[in-house]
Amino acid sequence: MTEKVELNASKVAVGSIYLTSQNILSTLIGVLGYTYMSRAVAQEEMGVIAGVTLLYSLVQTVVDLGINSSITKFISENIGKGVDPSKHVVSALTLRLPLTLAAASSIAIFSKNISETLFKTAAYSNIVTLIAIDAILLSIAPLLNNVLLGCGKLKSIAVYGISSVAARWLFITLFLLNSQGLNGVIYGWIIGDAALLAMLALSTIKRINLKKSLLNESIRLLPQILKFSTPLYISTIISFLYACYDKALILAFLPLEQLGIYNVAYTAFSVLASIATSLGSALLPYYGMAYGKNNHKAISEAIKRASKYTMLTMFPLALGLAATAKPVITLFAGQQYEAGWPVLATLALFGLVYGFSPAFSNLLLIYGKTKTILLVNLTSVAISLTMLPTLQFLGLTGLAIVRGTSNLLSFTLSVYFLSNTVKIEIDRQTAWKAVASATTMTLAVLATQKITYNKLFLPLYIAIGAAAYTAITRALKTLNKEDAQLVKEILGEKAAKLITKILI
Repeated sequence: MTEKVELNASKVAVGSIYLTSQNILSTLIGVLGYTYMSRAVAQEEMGVIAGVTLLYSLVQTVVDLGINSSITKFISENIGKGVDPSKHVVSALTLRLPLTLAAASSIAIFSKNISETLFKTAAYSNIVTLIAIDAILLSIAPLLNNVLLGCGKLKSIAVYGISSVAARWLFITLFLLNSQGLNGVIYGWIIGDAALLAMLALSTIKRINLKKSLLNESIRLLPQILKFSTPLYISTIISFLYACYDKALILAFLPLEQLGIYNVAYTAFSVLASIATSLGSALLPYYGMAYGKNNHKAISEAIKRASKYTMLTMFPLALGLAATAKPVITLFAGQQYEAGWPVLATLALFGLVYGFSPAFSNLLLIYGKTKTILLVNLTSVAISLTMLPTLQFLGLTGLAIVRGTSNLLSFTLSVYFLSNTVKIEIDRQTAWKAVASATTMTLAVLATQKITYNKLFLPLYIAIGAAAYTAITRALKTLNKEDAQLVKEILGEKAAKLITKILI
């Protein structure tokens, strides 16, 4: 069971479109749902939601063993070599299932103690018990998702993701309308995550070549997988500790309402981060297959080509979010969360790194540099933590600065180590043109808000920003006929004519 996949610009772009489309549609659904939820529950309950999200992340980190990341490499590399990847899939599941059941059982048994530790009260122990059920679903689904990612099944991943998000928010809304409160939110999570796991499982089973010797072969692979994944696991633990320490500090020293405000701002920023992640994920299977074919030149060319489009996409999104942080957060979550807009603006400015990072994401993993990944995470965390004193003066915004600094350091160090392994080249001409266009757009939006500000004018600010960015991009002739041909291959002749008329 093998599939022939070529690494070329149009396939990578199509993959990016599938995952980005999923991101956009899921975000639109999530924004509508979150907007209602933030008004239907109190700030303290929003803090509880952030707290149980930390618990989710802890469970997924404990049971991961570094396999979520490594399985994609193994699958894509096997396909590139023409080898059946079934035994890697079964081997990973053999490790994941018992660990997941053990973790979920522990949460259910100690739900009262966990509630008292997280929220200083046992009143939310029933919520923690429900989390134990959902933790099983959320621990297995990412593994299967990455199996499909390694197979290059980006369209399927996108469809499943959108469907599960729609189910999740539909049922959350229905339960909240029925006055179910926090319980209703968790019920909605369980239904959406169960739907996702079912779709991923059915799709994965179709790609497993069942045979009598499969289980034995899979078990023999366990030492190899664990040896490769262990540094990634340590790195994952470190990343988790750093990813959650800001919210943990708020839980320990500030009221749950403050965690609710910070969580709303970070949720808004995560939309930007998830777009960058989807762009990087679209490249991962093709990098892996090229590596399997020992085609390092193709990887270098893909870095340069991909970075051109990630810069043109992410620079305006990051600066646009920073410029409209105040109307975004008040329109998104309500006036009671307005205090979180400086946090959102700060995170968005650091989000400029996403203009480059998707083109490089997962390359250290593809080249088997697991120990380097661990070093990068350790170093970026250690250096960024030296900025903790800013919390005393800037409060929640100080946490945003520390978080953004870590992202920037992680990217910089990754590129440094990658440069010793593969040739790296960035389209510098596109870089300065993208910066010029995005900066002009930002100034136009800020000037408009200075003249007339109203949170309801957010669509106007977006329209003005888009018009300014398009005009400067066109004036600087950022895109060319080669880009037009790529658009034609992906979207068809009619769409290509319209887009090239606007941008080229």
